[in-house]
Amino acid sequence: MTRIAHLSDLHFGAHEPGLIDPLCEAVHAAQPDLVVISGDLAQRGTRGQFAKARALLDALPGPRFCVPGNHDLPHWNPILRFVDGYGRFRRATQGPTEPVWRDDATALAGINTAHRLHWQRGEIDPGQIDHLRHGFDEAGDRLRIAVMHHPLEHAALNIDPLMVGAGRLLAALPGMGARIVLSGHVHVSYVAPFTDTPEVLFVQNGTSLSTRRRGEDNLVLTLDTGRDRVRITRHVADGTRYVPHHPEHWSLAPGGWQRDTASGAGVTPRTRSARA
Repeated sequence: MTRIAHLSDLHFGAHEPGLIDPLCEAVHAAQPDLVVISGDLAQRGTRGQFAKARALLDALPGPRFCVPGNHDLPHWNPILRFVDGYGRFRRATQGPTEPVWRDDATALAGINTAHRLHWQRGEIDPGQIDHLRHGFDEAGDRLRIAVMHHPLEHAALNIDPLMVGAGRLLAALPGMGARIVLSGHVHVSYVAPFTDTPEVLFVQNGTSLSTRRRGEDNLVLTLDTGRDRVRITRHVADGTRYVPHHPEHWSLAPGGWQRDTASGAGVTPRTRSARA
């Protein structure tokens, strides 16, 4: 079994300072094998915002696995966005924009869906899909998880058109053996099989630190993965700590992912009025 702590959409520069310590405490308490951050470490991609993100990364347990989001590109410097758009991200995370990680049971491969031109919407091209496929070359019979910022399907919240190439990437995932996708971007969490690709589980996180909540409190997900099953727990912020809610248990059957309803219906995170 592998335990993954999934964070997303930290948005340093538009974050809740009082949640930084509780977030670190919750992740340490989970004792994860890997910490995944699926994009938007910064709000405007500035040096100061990435310095704060770097401080958080240093306070979290390792190893860490980060992919960029659209807000991680320099917002105020369009020249830098095109010349070295991901330089600040790479220096803050001390890693690549499309990382690969594996242990004995689970393999993860990341893909960079942020785009210098399609900034908000995101884009993926055929070369990147090939790169993601190669990221699983040594995965063997491990559970394969793809990590990206932009979602591949509209689910909990529809705020933008799907990214360019989303359908092409989703269609390619079963062939490369990917069984779970971790993403963020829309600041609302959601877990279900993809509508047209039920053998791939769609795990969308909300926002772990941002003040830009959309009807859901800040949260962290933990995933306990086996080769054909996963337990997903939402840890929801209540102001001073992140409280774990009843987990969802999912198993991969011949017809796709199925939720084990006998394990408990789960608890919907406490919501508040949406904030832009």
